[in-house]
Amino acid sequence: MKTRKLKSTPLVLATLLLGSVMVAGCGKAVDTPSSPSPAAKETMATGTETKKLDAVTLKWYLPQGAFPDSKAVFAEMSKITKEKINADLDIQFVDWGNYDQKMQAVLASGENVDLMYTSNWTNDYVSAVNKGAYLDVTDLLKKYGTNILKQVPEKAWEAPKINGKLYGIINTQVLARTPGMLINKTYADKYGFDPSKAKKIEDLTPFLEKVAAGEKDKYAFRVKGNDDQLSYIGTALGIEYFADTNPGVFLINDNDTKIVNLFETKEYVNFLKLMHEWYQKGIIRKDAPTITDLDADEKAGKYITRTAVLNPDVPANQADRYGNGKPENVLTTQFSAPYMSTGSIIGTLTAIPRTSKNPERAMMFYDLMYSDAKLFNLMNYGIEDKHYKKTGEDLIEIIPNSGYNVASGWEYGNMFNSYRTSPLQPKWFPVGPDMNNSAVLSKVLGFSFDPSKVKSELAQCASAISEFKAGLITGALDPDTTLPKLNEKLKKAGMDKLLAEMQTQIDAWKVANKK
Repeated sequence: MKTRKLKSTPLVLATLLLGSVMVAGCGKAVDTPSSPSPAAKETMATGTETKKLDAVTLKWYLPQGAFPDSKAVFAEMSKITKEKINADLDIQFVDWGNYDQKMQAVLASGENVDLMYTSNWTNDYVSAVNKGAYLDVTDLLKKYGTNILKQVPEKAWEAPKINGKLYGIINTQVLARTPGMLINKTYADKYGFDPSKAKKIEDLTPFLEKVAAGEKDKYAFRVKGNDDQLSYIGTALGIEYFADTNPGVFLINDNDTKIVNLFETKEYVNFLKLMHEWYQKGIIRKDAPTITDLDADEKAGKYITRTAVLNPDVPANQADRYGNGKPENVLTTQFSAPYMSTGSIIGTLTAIPRTSKNPERAMMFYDLMYSDAKLFNLMNYGIEDKHYKKTGEDLIEIIPNSGYNVASGWEYGNMFNSYRTSPLQPKWFPVGPDMNNSAVLSKVLGFSFDPSKVKSELAQCASAISEFKAGLITGALDPDTTLPKLNEKLKKAGMDKLLAEMQTQIDAWKVANKK
């Protein structure tokens, strides 16, 4: 689940989306973060048991930026964990770009680590489990993770299971992906565009043509050379994929779940043709294939639209990029229903490494990240009146340049504990659970591809894809002339063997999981 740029996954709908997705489910409401939930009260009641626990320090690695006040925040968090489970916290933020390499070194070294962020896009979960790096937490979760189990939908636990066992804890958020677009309302109004009438991505073409012609100092559509566009709108195209370097996919409406070559599906070919059309019309900037970081341009408000996973906090999080600083100026249009797959869930997990000396206490602590709203929001937003001010029961205002504002609740614990940063954002309860409960389920929810038998073929296919990917997804390359070259290289790379192995594994999984 690559959603870190959106701060939400794993992952906020403005007025438009509030009229559609926000009423998609009718799940049971749960207590808001402003008052302890029944689960939190239950945890508090066990405080007397803390005296029986030896003092420990829990080490936790996560991918995250650097913040000057991190140590002060973590000290405040430790006060809570010390009281409740007699544990201090040693939280290590590792730069996003270095996280994968750093974790491989940590796991290989045998370092004593108690908790670690893992996913399908960095510090790969399945690979680590296959190497024996993580503990089986199936029983630990049942014994010490009661609040976690209350918050995560039961059906979602199929995703991180490997050979019937759990090695990862699901970080609670909207676990289904809802594909759509973010649109700056200023320009939608200026050019008379009604997002509610855009049911498919191609429906935006006339509007984007006007923006490209009329806003010479802006870019109509955001895309860059290293984007994984399928993670944002793949389900809207009717495609479920496994990795952006793996050509093997299946079509969501195919009951047989036949594995096919992504670059020969009419759905994806048509998408690439649309990107090429937009590139030729100036909707996409000419140097897009060579760009890998757009943070500065987005913060400067240079982009008018982008594909995105739509979650209840997106307009608030993206207001400075796609709303001129105002959440109400971030419009959204949804292309298809929320879709829950293995990939959308294992995009954000927390594991207990095999080297942990305190796995029981690690699970106790992580359970607190689901039940204790104060602990969660310390991690997320820092210290009240120093890093943020409360403006309502569960509403806050971030203090600019205060020294701490992680705001990556999708990365740890229970995001539904999170304070809101805009009154326009609906309360997480019941909106978040409702989106999970109403999601369309993948036909192979729980299946994870094991590439061990086709490592060479997968690597060679990934190399072939990387040669053309940036030009194709940004529209700089013409699919009509480029795809035949790519498909020929994929054939030579052993794609047929790769797809056959994927099919064999899916078929075997379906037989083993037949109800």
